[in-house]
Amino acid sequence: MKHIFKILFVMLLVFTYSCDDDEENRFRNDPTQGWVNFSTPTSGTTISIITDVLELPVVANVPSYDEPLTVSYQLVPVEGDFSSIVTTGNNVVIGTESATSEGGNPKVAPILLQFDNVDLLDEVVVFDVVLTAVNNSGVTVGLNDASITSYRISTPCPLDRDAVIGTYSVSEVFTSGVNQGLSLAAAFGESYQVEVTLDPTDLTQTIFVLTNSIGFNQYFVDGTTATYDTCNLTVGFDGLVNLGDFSDMTVETATFTTSPSVITADGTLGNFGPYQFVLTKQ
Repeated sequence: MKHIFKILFVMLLVFTYSCDDDEENRFRNDPTQGWVNFSTPTSGTTISIITDVLELPVVANVPSYDEPLTVSYQLVPVEGDFSSIVTTGNNVVIGTESATSEGGNPKVAPILLQFDNVDLLDEVVVFDVVLTAVNNSGVTVGLNDASITSYRISTPCPLDRDAVIGTYSVSEVFTSGVNQGLSLAAAFGESYQVEVTLDPTDLTQTIFVLTNSIGFNQYFVDGTTATYDTCNLTVGFDGLVNLGDFSDMTVETATFTTSPSVITADGTLGNFGPYQFVLTKQ
């Protein structure tokens, strides 16, 4: 009885393996048949506001074909209106001049998406680029569920940069520990005010430069930058942030709002304990 079970189990394994490989074996047996899919490491990306052209390579896993392969595709809306920011065609042609079984290398041609006015969006736009058909009955769109035949593109979350730029008051305090309730301004008899401007060298327009207002004491080292993560509403600071020309703060969390425009940062100031600063646009 045990031998019967073993034989049945082996037969089941062979049958299962054969079913899994049936489609791919069919293409191997006929070099004029195959499939197309996106040749990308992932099935989606988020572009930046400075993206001009995005190339999505389409690979033809077909050893041999006499006529060029025309792969049709379409853009499918998911969120928002993509029509004002992207232009493209509706097919990509993979020519026969590179069609050869020698070397075993697949043939690739890119879908080109041209972007414009992404920086003017006031909403997130999401759409899919979907492969729909091939002009050769022996070539399918995709081989199995692992084939990438739909590629999702998202735009960055919008940021009202004019709302960020301006003059900010500074509120700062130790939030706990032996120095709880104390502030640098009170301890040193100083007053702080900060100017926030857009970094002119940053093409993504998400980095802002912090400088001390004229007539006020130094709070930040002039030229300190804050990078806005627009989708997560967080702010990143590059390394330790020197405050009050006194000590370096390790910023552990920093968030922002734009209505009103406020940056709130929490962390530890040197060895003096937990500390918070709040920048509020005037």
